[in-house]
Amino acid sequence: MSILDGKIDNSLLADFQNKLKAGASSEATDPAPILSWLNELREKTKFESHLVNLSDLQGWSVDADTGNIGHSSGQFFTIEGTHTKAQGLREVSEWGQPIFTQIEGGILALISCQIGDTIQFLLHAKAEPGNIGYLQIAPSLQCTHSNLSQAHQGKMPPLSAVLAEDTPGKLIYSAEHNEEGGRFWRKSNINCIIFVDNIEWLESQLNEHFIWASLSQIKALCLQDNIISPFVKTIIAPI
Repeated sequence: MSILDGKIDNSLLADFQNKLKAGASSEATDPAPILSWLNELREKTKFESHLVNLSDLQGWSVDADTGNIGHSSGQFFTIEGTHTKAQGLREVSEWGQPIFTQIEGGILALISCQIGDTIQFLLHAKAEPGNIGYLQIAPSLQCTHSNLSQAHQGKMPPLSAVLAEDTPGKLIYSAEHNEEGGRFWRKSNINCIIFVDNIEWLESQLNEHFIWASLSQIKALCLQDNIISPFVKTIIAPI
């Protein structure tokens, strides 16, 4: 069982918002330290990605009958086709296109903690092949259920232990948001904020790709080009 399966106490969000307001006057506002941290990581990161032919990918193939593209594990996502009639709502009345389909959604969690007099949020410099600069500031935890089940035969996502039922954290809020519908077929992601009381438990799991930031710093980062993930913006919207 996961912390996400538990009943949400609606009063926690209001209390959390009040704590943010109480500490707003004393929290850091300048995003420069976080930008400097990200630039240093980008300079020394060993991550390279380039476009290749689909036929060169291991584990991915085109189904001879349907033409759909999928992984040999049956997990992650597939690329299928969709046919749409827009009835005057779009630029053309009817079209077909490829679209990503995925059995499961994702989990996007922003972990928070009381540090001194202010609430801080844990950000993750996450590497993705399509990112400009490779590293982009993402939520504390960003994963799919395939990642959690280790379908890729790799490591568990960092900080995934925060989702466990016995985690020393409280679920401030959780809501599902539809992934961008022009590219994904009816996929939604769980967006949530988790407040952790035991900062020592949390920091024992961190590496140099994590950094604490105030809400004001995050808002300032949102005004920077190609720095912060849209997922972070979605998560902080309710607060």
